Amino acid sequence: MGEPVVLAFDFGGSKIGVAIADLEGTRLADAKVITKPERGAGWNFAQAVACARQLMAASAIELDLVAIGACTFGIPTDHGVLLAPAIPGWERLALRRELSDAFQCRAVSLRTDVKAAAEAEARSGALVGADPAIYLNLGTGLAVGIVCGGRVVNGANGAAGEIGYNLRQVNDLDLVDMTRLEDVVSGMALAAAAGRVTGVSLTAAQVFEAEPDNDGLAAAVDSFVRELSFHIVNLCTALNPTRVAVGGGIIRSWARIEPQLRRALGSFCPFPPELVPGAYPYDAALVGAITLGLQEASALEHSTRIKDRHVRHID
Repeated sequence: MGEPVVLAFDFGGSKIGVAIADLEGTRLADAKVITKPERGAGWNFAQAVACARQLMAASAIELDLVAIGACTFGIPTDHGVLLAPAIPGWERLALRRELSDAFQCRAVSLRTDVKAAAEAEARSGALVGADPAIYLNLGTGLAVGIVCGGRVVNGANGAAGEIGYNLRQVNDLDLVDMTRLEDVVSGMALAAAAGRVTGVSLTAAQVFEAEPDNDGLAAAVDSFVRELSFHIVNLCTALNPTRVAVGGGIIRSWARIEPQLRRALGSFCPFPPELVPGAYPYDAALVGAITLGLQEASALEHSTRIKDRHVRHID
């Protein structure tokens, strides 16, 4: 038997994070896979599996895979992933079964990516001791994790915090096919807005980099931050959090986003929360996925001990 380890996956719309950790939570190896949404769910999932196998094969010591923790955009269920438009076909991917079959490992734990990230920040990051608290993820999509009583709120259908589906204005009530908040405030949305301005394909990071020299891009970023601020003010007024931690790829442009967001919270929330960048700004979800794997490994060990005691009792 080799060293017991857990595998962790963070399935995102633009990239997939993969990591191996020992049972103390120490990361032994990690890598990222850039997704190609146009290739569909099966192809992108296979790239993540191949990456994990390569990481394990490259280890200098023999590894014994004990459990897998995985998080994903959308809401994972036993039969597919709900609310997952970023990669075509992802909604039909039974992640637990697919991961179990790929690695011959029955101990697999799943969660949404933003809730896993919020769990990581609440356990050991920027939200430790903050109650209630909000983890705001600004990435390919838009969502928040809500922490109450030290626990991340799931919601009746696992969709608590999916603010990307918020209505944006009263007139949306009269529409069948309204524009969702995520269609305006997200990495995907900012890239699309930039494309309409420039006529070329830009990533959200490139938009922030180029906007100081382009009035059209600057206006797109201003609109992005303004609408984000509007909705976060309303959310914080409803939940009255002590702290808001922000993470995700767009936090690389924190200096551009933070002043306007802070000003809005301070001006319009009856009790403005503390606003901070996340302790794991770019990989909180992967940290959360490692935690899921460790919890699954611990539960498996506990179950094995009970069975062993039961067998000894019968003997």
